[in-house]
Amino acid sequence: MSKKGENIRKRKDGRWEGRYKKGYKPNGSILYGSIYGKTYRETREKMRIAMAMPHGEDSSASLSSITFAQLFKLWQESNEVRLKGGTKNKYSYLISSHLNPTLGNLRLSEVTASSVNAFLSEQLLRGRLNGSAPLSPSYVRSMSLIISSALKYGVREELCQPLKGNINKPASAKREPDVLTPEEQRNLEKHIKEYLTPTGVGIMLSLYTGLRIGEVCALKWDDLDLVTGTLHVRHTVARVRGPDDGKSKLILDEPKTRSSKRVIPIPSPIIEFLGEYKGTAESEFVTSDKPSFISPRTYETRYRRITSDCGIRNLNYHALRHTFATRCVEAGVDVKSLSEILGHAGVNITLNTYVHSSLNMKKCQLEKLAQLSGTDKGSK
Repeated sequence: MSKKGENIRKRKDGRWEGRYKKGYKPNGSILYGSIYGKTYRETREKMRIAMAMPHGEDSSASLSSITFAQLFKLWQESNEVRLKGGTKNKYSYLISSHLNPTLGNLRLSEVTASSVNAFLSEQLLRGRLNGSAPLSPSYVRSMSLIISSALKYGVREELCQPLKGNINKPASAKREPDVLTPEEQRNLEKHIKEYLTPTGVGIMLSLYTGLRIGEVCALKWDDLDLVTGTLHVRHTVARVRGPDDGKSKLILDEPKTRSSKRVIPIPSPIIEFLGEYKGTAESEFVTSDKPSFISPRTYETRYRRITSDCGIRNLNYHALRHTFATRCVEAGVDVKSLSEILGHAGVNITLNTYVHSSLNMKKCQLEKLAQLSGTDKGSK
């Protein structure tokens, strides 16, 4: 149903269509054009751009004269439903703080692969907002992904022509993930059991199920079935910006991807541990001592306080997820099962990102060669 005065309606195929005055026919009657979009807001923005063009101008020439800033806005509108709150916030910040100030006024007809690559190279050299320091390759890589995706959207919607050349994506420096040593993990678990708190319960869950910090902050006791020994990941705590005032707030959001919404088996010792604590819990949220969920930032602060009391290195909360994955590999858990428990789309992410291959693990693998050699000698 169209809104009064806007001439935008939803079609039976699910798309939105906007009708606007494109110019005049030779006989003087009005020539109308149509704009299509996946969402009402996307269609409205396209309409605004099209109606701002001079009447009678060739449509392809008109569309190619829109700016990068307008393209970014259209691209964001088209992804409104697909992207989750935290991702939308990240993309909005990168566009408003880094991309638009330099590329925003550039018309799509003027964009080249060279100009985009020059911008990305500059970000790697002195991309901080004050120009004093470089940005990390992963940060700049996110910018290149936004630019590439927005341009692909522009080509698909016939807003611009494909670039002649490739956009260079900075190589992300691979580093070994931070993992607690077995001794650090034992000390941490001992401390948690001696001084039981909601924060400690969440730490134990992350150590034995690999939950992310947003997932553990959103976890409710109703998500745990201690009879069947299963844990349901249904929500995550995400920070989003309000559509009207632009202020950010924390909400319970759905997991980022389909694979992130999952069921995880809980190890037997943890079931007993959770059962003992559940009777004294003061909140429906596992890691909170208040009616509402705890913010990830506050939870991270409490976690660091506990690890400091245990004399553990200054590692962020995500190290618990790395530790869980590493212990699983050391215990011989197959990678496919581990990938599903972690909520990854495929095993390659698990292997390349979360599995820390320690020197001891490598030695054990190579010892198999010696064992095989010894067996061969005995059989001769």
